[in-house]
Amino acid sequence: MLIVMGQTGNRTLQSKAEPDFSSVSDDETPSDRKCLVDVLSELRNLLEAYSPSWYTEEHHRRVELALHIGKKH
Repeated sequence: MLIVMGQTGNRTLQSKAEPDFSSVSDDETPSDRKCLVDVLSELRNLLEAYSPSWYTEEHHRRVELALHIGKKH
């Protein structure tokens, strides 16, 4: 999904082709993982603070699960 700013200033979601992760390296280092967890945690904090109407409980659960998995490794 892609968020696009409309002419009225409203943001809308548009479908986008699925990304191709086939070229992503499997050589992830612990510092790479920590960086990803830190960024996701920061985004989660912003979403929790601003509570946009589209941010559902399901989104919240998925983010928390991803953060929990990220901290295990």
